[in-house]
Amino acid sequence: MLYFIITCALILLSVFVFLPRFSQFTQRYNLGINFFLTLVATLVGVFLAISITNYETVKQEKQDVIKLLLSSISSVETCHEYTRVLVEYHNSLPAKDGSKADFYVNNPPPYPDYLDIFLTQNIVSKNLSGASLSDLNELLINLKRSRTSNAPLYLELLKRTQDLLQVEVSFQQGNISHNQLEAQLDTLNDFTQSAVSTVK
Repeated sequence: MLYFIITCALILLSVFVFLPRFSQFTQRYNLGINFFLTLVATLVGVFLAISITNYETVKQEKQDVIKLLLSSISSVETCHEYTRVLVEYHNSLPAKDGSKADFYVNNPPPYPDYLDIFLTQNIVSKNLSGASLSDLNELLINLKRSRTSNAPLYLELLKRTQDLLQVEVSFQQGNISHNQLEAQLDTLNDFTQSAVSTVK
């Protein structure tokens, strides 16, 4: 934005040189004015190049973040599917089965380790929305706590994590505004709180 303002200011300043009122001044200081106009043209070119480069960099970073988000979604989906099968198998065991009590300790549901790596990357912390970053960190803490102690809750939290990441993808792609993002995250938080109280 600063480069755009400086560029416009330089162009407007140059326009005054071509006004009829300044024709005598222009003829008198022809060499200096030519130097000034050359300098302005050079600066305008440099500022435009910097602006275009910055725009392309931001655009590329957004694309990279979207790719990382999609990889995270895939990781969470895999863990969710595997955990769902474990929960179904656990529920199918007879109540008197001795292995049922320690089933999840002996067969822990998989944890999406990729999310921890995802959050440590500089590009993510720089480009991810603050609300999503905060909610995702909270979900990761709850995922680690519930993994072996409460598999049905863990399964539900994985689903909420997947939903949150999908909402963030929509935001990064420009499909929803920041206000819509926050509204959807609030709805997900309400669902999560409801699920936690129900499963507990």
